[in-house]
Amino acid sequence: MTRSRPGFYNKFRIHVYLRRPRPDGFYQVRIVCYFHGTDFSVSPGLLILPERQKGRKVEQLFEPKTGRVLSDHPEAEHINDELNKWEKTLRDAFRSLAGPLGTTQVTRAMLEEAVYGPMAGEPTAPQPALLSPAELTISTHYAQWQQENQGLHSASHLRHYQHVVDQLEAWKPGLLAGQLTEQLVRDWRKKLVDRGDSDGSIAEHYKFFRLLATRIGLNPKAPWLRYKALHAVQLDLTREELHQLITVRLDDARLAEERDRWLLQCLSGRRDSDVRSISAQQITELRTADGQTVAALRHYQGKTAAEVLLPLPPLAARIGRRWGWDLPERVNRRRTGLIKEVAKLAGLNRLFNDAKISNGEVQDNYRPVWEVIGTHTARHTAGSLVLEFSAGDKSIASYLLGHAQNATSTDIYAKDKARRVAVPLLEAWKQILGPYYDADPPGWVDAEDGGPLRAKVYITKKNRKPRTE
Repeated sequence: MTRSRPGFYNKFRIHVYLRRPRPDGFYQVRIVCYFHGTDFSVSPGLLILPERQKGRKVEQLFEPKTGRVLSDHPEAEHINDELNKWEKTLRDAFRSLAGPLGTTQVTRAMLEEAVYGPMAGEPTAPQPALLSPAELTISTHYAQWQQENQGLHSASHLRHYQHVVDQLEAWKPGLLAGQLTEQLVRDWRKKLVDRGDSDGSIAEHYKFFRLLATRIGLNPKAPWLRYKALHAVQLDLTREELHQLITVRLDDARLAEERDRWLLQCLSGRRDSDVRSISAQQITELRTADGQTVAALRHYQGKTAAEVLLPLPPLAARIGRRWGWDLPERVNRRRTGLIKEVAKLAGLNRLFNDAKISNGEVQDNYRPVWEVIGTHTARHTAGSLVLEFSAGDKSIASYLLGHAQNATSTDIYAKDKARRVAVPLLEAWKQILGPYYDADPPGWVDAEDGGPLRAKVYITKKNRKPRTE
């Protein structure tokens, strides 16, 4: 008895392709699976940056063989998780259709129906009646909102309220949107206050409630959906403390690297997310109103998408050149731990009231500066010191922090504003930095002489005596 063989190969292959490049270098993703002499493709709605320029080198961020992004790619974990989910969905659908022995031939239409459901017009099983917005759970509403805004906002923004939804679900499992009432909001606020949440955290919960109210037809401007948060004063360093941070001798290369990164963030007034994206391509020259030529940073702010043309003090340019304007990326949590170590070595022991405000009540919490300092302290310090040493000129401080970049449409196209602002801004930095305005602080080593290591380590290597025969 002869065994008949099917007229197709029972093989299933999946490939991830990049297509339709965008001006910012990102590509849309297309997943194509090949099976039984045909193919089927899906678009998961992801964007991938295959490579980026790091100094003179091109860094690969996507591995075509595996179809996954590397760990340095933005949102790498989320992208790879989504690709893994799609691959599992496609493989499981194919296996269920082909059968345990793979003897059933699968067509494109069969796989499409298994993945997406039957096409319109085909007989289907009776569907349950559609639920009204108020009858959906808050988790369903949030998932719908994320789907509706896919591609319109960043992945991190779409996950912004996930912690709020998770906490509400743990409090009242299966909570329906229609249960959003003044009493429920009041009860939840009391729970947050009893837990000791800060005003800023409570305000985030109220933002989600207003989003939910809009989706179910309630007035988001109703008084019971408003929460006026009181924010405690944030830490900023004094001029003397900044000098201590600049001049402290560091023998640990990790701390030296973070000190450079923190100072560059302070001298440029940037947010942590913008500092991570600084590159040599964003550095240009600017001729000021008094005829000087200075280094300037031109980039688009990540938070506001506003273009910035910012004159940099010479110390910032020195730090940037030492690293080729390509400091290694570090996550915020690691940066915070390192700068605390630097501040402790620098002797920043002034007591600061790191107060916590919850439900309008202030809870004092005095701690030394080195325990409180973080990455955002750099930006606060820049704004406060420039305001102080520019005779209280708020327009100069606002320009430094990027708050006034798009005051008029003319500012987008003209360098005139940057030329005029450069003179008083750099004069303020000259008073703030004093002898370190245009000079490497004591203990620093030029990049050509040993890179980011400090003098003690470098001199030990340099003065090592040669071995005699």
